[in-house]
Amino acid sequence: MNNLDDIIYLDHKKVNNEPIKILEEKDMAVIPSVDLEDFEIPEEEELTIGDESGGSLTFGFIGLGQCGGRIAEAFHRLGYKKNIVINTAEQDLKKNSVPNQMLIQLENMRGGAGKNMDVAKETIEAEKNSVYNKMREIFGNVTNIFVCAGLGGGTGGGSISTTLEIAKKYMKYIDVPNPEQRVGAIVTLPTQGESSSPLVAGNAYQAANELSSLADKNQVSPVIIVDNAKVESLYKKLTVAKFFPTINNSVAQLLNIFNVISVEPSEYISFDSTDFQSVLEVGGHMIMGVSVIKNFESPTSISEALKKNLSKTLLASNFDLSTAQAVACVVVGGIEEFDTVEGLMDNINYGFDTIASFTGNAKVHRGVYSDENRNGSVAVYTAISGLKKPSERYKKIKG
Repeated sequence: MNNLDDIIYLDHKKVNNEPIKILEEKDMAVIPSVDLEDFEIPEEEELTIGDESGGSLTFGFIGLGQCGGRIAEAFHRLGYKKNIVINTAEQDLKKNSVPNQMLIQLENMRGGAGKNMDVAKETIEAEKNSVYNKMREIFGNVTNIFVCAGLGGGTGGGSISTTLEIAKKYMKYIDVPNPEQRVGAIVTLPTQGESSSPLVAGNAYQAANELSSLADKNQVSPVIIVDNAKVESLYKKLTVAKFFPTINNSVAQLLNIFNVISVEPSEYISFDSTDFQSVLEVGGHMIMGVSVIKNFESPTSISEALKKNLSKTLLASNFDLSTAQAVACVVVGGIEEFDTVEGLMDNINYGFDTIASFTGNAKVHRGVYSDENRNGSVAVYTAISGLKKPSERYKKIKG
């Protein structure tokens, strides 16, 4: 039967007017069965932790030591649930709010590394398989991994290079292209008071230079450096209770802004996930900033804000912006302002041109979004990546 016209319904044991051959019992084939026929294959379940950030990219975060663990914890609160926190000090793990299944206690050093980076390195080397297996358990499919650490102590500075290599191995395992461009770091430099200790200063100087060398060779991407000494200087009114939470939350919120915006549509200029990923994967170091503008009618208000928001950032200074390779610049304004303020688009474009001029030949990825919750103001978010290491800042640490 080749088509519907050929079909004749069964009638008196005939098909197409031909009698059906009735098989005798002796003519019937005997086909054996297979036990597997009785079993249905269940649908594969997602055994890893689900991401709840709502962003376009799926990040995994690994926090090393007390400081790195707190940074990872800040991202966890924003919905980035693919987190692992590793420490040599059991008491620090107990104070971290991420679920217990995401914690790794390095067994060889239950009391902590005592600011000895060599001990921490030996310990993480001995535990590489445990860390890798925890990534398989928690992360599943991720687009990027960030390793977070404080560079003045022992655990963070001593274990970060090994952990970065484990993370790159994991990215190869899940078949992510160019894994070295998808594994980055978020690290902190010590405060002025902490740097007065030769041991802390020496740890930070050594670990920062080693990490920056990897970044400049595009072997990790990007490296985000949080400068606690700069925060201490700029924000003198922060209380002890708010100092570190403010730093950790601000860095997490800045990265989160770009991730969330990159999934949102815009009737003006969209900043999408491809734009965001291209900013993250050019290698080198990345800085981020934000400014809220009230007097946005001025032709130069947005361009001036772009210059200032990088000086206000919590991130390290002494970067040569002309070495940048990629820029994300996103303007978010109120619906009323976008509808009524004449010349505002010209002001925004002038701001884009300004940031392009002081970042050399970097590619600028632009975004313009309206938001009903922004009525009365315009916010400008900036991320600049591909920067060479801040050598002068590192020299100040060493003294």
